[in-house]
Amino acid sequence: MLLLETRKGDREGRRLKEPLRLIFVCIGNRNRSPFAEFFFSDLISERDKILVDRIRVTSAGFIPKKMKNKMAELNINPPEPFFGRPIAESTRIALLSHDIIVPNEWRTSPLTPEIVDEADMIITVLPDQKKDLLELYPKIKTKIFTIREISRWDGYLVQEDYGFKDIPEDNTLWNYVEENPDYVSNILYEMERMLVRAYPHILEHLGLKIES
Repeated sequence: MLLLETRKGDREGRRLKEPLRLIFVCIGNRNRSPFAEFFFSDLISERDKILVDRIRVTSAGFIPKKMKNKMAELNINPPEPFFGRPIAESTRIALLSHDIIVPNEWRTSPLTPEIVDEADMIITVLPDQKKDLLELYPKIKTKIFTIREISRWDGYLVQEDYGFKDIPEDNTLWNYVEENPDYVSNILYEMERMLVRAYPHILEHLGLKIES
């Protein structure tokens, strides 16, 4: 098995021996993005062990303006503190069903300018997150994708529908979206299918190619 790296440019050349940084982004960093972080890392280990030390997969949270405005309109407050929390138990259980164990010390983190700058690829759960991040950091346009784009998914996604049609419009919202078994299982099932489809496209964008 041969690993070919096709990155170009001075910065990439200097970092050729450093792990590539892949960041998954959801809202609170408790369900979808940590699921992606651990599930995708496990995919690499199963499919291409030669890449385990070449890609560093992490995750972070970022609330898009559209959701902030909707929450303000409904007078819904996020949990305090919003970050620094453990992974949602529902997501921990979902990962455990794949024999993936999340370390007890793992905690949620916000997406910072430093993380954005150091990332080689950023994958957002929501289109509005990508839109807002491009407004904040225009230079990242070649390295940011939605999970829909990178997985080439063209169907309905429940996780993109946060108009609160079937979600509580009060301060019980956060517990619902993070722990309701039916809701969480649906969005994580979507994430799992999209991550499997996205796998080769992510490697391609990172300039990695596996040849037998």
